[in-house]
Formats: sequence, C-alpha cells, structure tokens
Amino acid sequence: MKKFFCFLIVLLICFGSFGRGQNEFETIQLDEEDYVYGKITEKISTDVLVLKVSSPASVKKWGETVHIVTDQADEWCVGDEISVRFSTYEQPHDSARPIRIIADKVEPLLLYYKPIIYLYPEVSTVCSVKLTLKGELTCTYPDHGTDGWQGFTANPDGTLIFPDGREYYALYWEGVQNTEWDLSRGWCVRGEDTAEFLEWALEAQGLNRREANEFIIYWLPLMQDNPYNVISFQTEAYTDSAILDVEPAPDSLLRVFMTYYSSETEVDIEPQTLRGFARRGFTVVEWGGSQVSKP
Repeated sequence: MKKFFCFLIVLLICFGSFGRGQNEFETIQLDEEDYVYGKITEKISTDVLVLKVSSPASVKKWGETVHIVTDQADEWCVGDEISVRFSTYEQPHDSARPIRIIADKVEPLLLYYKPIIYLYPEVSTVCSVKLTLKGELTCTYPDHGTDGWQGFTANPDGTLIFPDGREYYALYWEGVQNTEWDLSRGWCVRGEDTAEFLEWALEAQGLNRREANEFIIYWLPLMQDNPYNVISFQTEAYTDSAILDVEPAPDSLLRVFMTYYSSETEVDIEPQTLRGFARRGFTVVEWGGSQVSKP
C-alpha cells in the first residue's frame, strides 16, 4: 500500500509539471505593432532565435535577452543584427526566463547614420529643437534628453551656444528605425564615380559647400570601393519617420537623407527628380543617411 501511495504521488507531481509546462507563458496581444532590435547570439531551433537586445529603451521594456519565434530563423546567422516587428508576445510565468516574441517580420537592423542639424537665424535667436523618431535614438550630441535640445542660442554663422556656455557648430543624432524606404527611383553609380555624383546631387538639393563637404567626408570612404552604389534620396519616408520640431519655426527647412546599397552588378533604376532649395530668412538644414539592404 505504501508503495502504491508513493507511486500515486509521483504521478501527481509529473502530471502537475506537465500541466504547468503547457501553461508556462501568458500570450499578450498588443494594441499596435511594436519592435525590438539587437544581435542574434544563438539559434535554439529552426524557428527560435536568441536576441541580445541593443537599445536601452527596448531593454527596459523586454529585457536584455529575448527569444524570437519566427519561420524566418533559417535566413539568419549568429552575429546578425536584426529588427523584429511584432504584435504578440508570450510572457513567462517564471520571471527568470526570457520573453518569447512572436515575430511578424524580421529585417536587417537599419540605422540613421550621422544626421547633423545646422541652424542659421538672421539674428542671434534662442531656439529649441526636438526630434520624434519612429524608432529609438541611440546617440545624440549634445544630449537630446526627453524634451530635445532646449533653450540654446543659435547665431547667424551657425554656432550654437548652450545654456551651460558650451559651443557647438551643429546638433548630432543617430538612431535605429522601423521605416520602409522608397527605393523605386534613384541612381546606380560606379563606386569610383561616387564623389563626383554626390557633389552634383548635394548641390542640386541645396547643401552649401561646407555641408556637402562634411557629408562626402563621412560617406565616401564607405562607398567608393563598392563596384556600384544604388542611391536614393528619401523624402516623405524620412520626414514622416523622423519628425523635427524647431522653435521658433524656420522660414526655410532642408532635410537631405540618402539611402544606398552596394551592388556587384549595374542596376537598372528609374532616375529620381531632386528638389531644389532656396534659403530664406531663418534656415535649418539637416543631412544624414543609411545603408540599406538590397530590395
């Protein structure tokens, strides 16, 4: 009889463990799609990736490590940096276990590289600038903070004096994003011809010599050795995903954002029409870019 009771207890324990195993997670549906970014550190199975979360805001929401459930797992390797869109996740009952994110889409991690903002008022003016990003800011200088760059003095020569007395020549930011770029039109340019092309394209859009020079100095080393660069300058796809609020409102605002991908062969693409720009009154100029995946 004693053996029977011991056997029964073991069965109950096993049954309880099995029952808990079937309900280890609570499935949560989000009101709107969210995203998480990071680097793949492990492939647990054919449909589960381990992601080391890279951005502080995402770590705060989802934890330092999450499991990504996706039928695209075989398309990715350990070390790849990815962006994951999702609207459903599974919260483990055991707080020591990572969240399981049910991916709607897994994409390469896309970055806004080195956007720089210049301000040129007609007279010295106290200004504030705030950036609202469809994504997350990863680096700003000076510090953007939660309310943006507040209460600094912009001078006609472009120098910016912040309340702490420090002087800057521009505002700088970088970020990660969840934007779908428009790559339907642009140019396919030989790597060796990139400098000449950028000289033309940036002048056509209204950058002055100093601004264009700084743009080319940053991007040329990344592009000149590629066989070809397929280049497209973004308009609404960029401005709608990175909203810039400037106080007082500028009289003229120019935002130049380049996307490109490298190609081993020449790509046939419909040429893009570039918009000119006239500087009038208080002028604000921004440039930046992103290397993207081939569509």
